[in-house]
Amino acid sequence: MTLSFPLTVCVEQPEAAVVHAMNEMRTWLDNTRLQPVGFKIVTAGVTGIAFDVVFRSEAEAAQFKQAFA
Repeated sequence: MTLSFPLTVCVEQPEAAVVHAMNEMRTWLDNTRLQPVGFKIVTAGVTGIAFDVVFRSEAEAAQFKQAFA
């Protein structure tokens, strides 16, 4: 997982874990009341998926990165 600007956190997961990972992230976001300003699914290598999640502040991005590192 990496943090890049503008405040994007990239979470990589195996393709088979996409649904579980999305549910886990959505639950965490709801519980912490954080709302990303962007969310994109991209391919990561041959058998992986990555989620690019964009936040308004560095603090929000860091909190999300810590939870999903």
